[in-house]
Amino acid sequence: MPVRPILLACLAGAAAFGAIADLPAQAEPTIEISLKKRYLTLLDNGKVIAKYPVAIGAPESPTPAGSYSITKMDPAPTYHKGAKVIAPGPKNPVGVRYMAYVQIGTGEYAIHGTAWPNWVKLRSAVSLGCIRMLNNDVIQVFNRVEVGTPVLVTNN
Repeated sequence: MPVRPILLACLAGAAAFGAIADLPAQAEPTIEISLKKRYLTLLDNGKVIAKYPVAIGAPESPTPAGSYSITKMDPAPTYHKGAKVIAPGPKNPVGVRYMAYVQIGTGEYAIHGTAWPNWVKLRSAVSLGCIRMLNNDVIQVFNRVEVGTPVLVTNN
């Protein structure tokens, strides 16, 4: 007699497992940044979702190439430099969204918006190493990724 409850439990477990296996796969966003072309490409399960122009690090403060992942996200960044503090908003040097992806020494590199959209429109090499995006574009990317999202920065 004890075999029947075990068999029913196994069958119920198998049915539940089958239901889980039939669920659609979760989206897996990835960010790829081309330093040469100065574009950020947002992919979802390897499929290109969108491509955005970016500004990158100046020659004296280059953006580091490598494989990283988003470490923190801030939907309303406050800018701090010495005693200077700039509240969140479009006049903030880091724009309206901030996604850190690597810590090197005391420096942090991030993908963020900008108060200077012409730098992005011209795809300039002017930042302190961060990836700058138009504020509307960075909001779109921010809304599709999360902490842990892979970020691949290439020299191509």
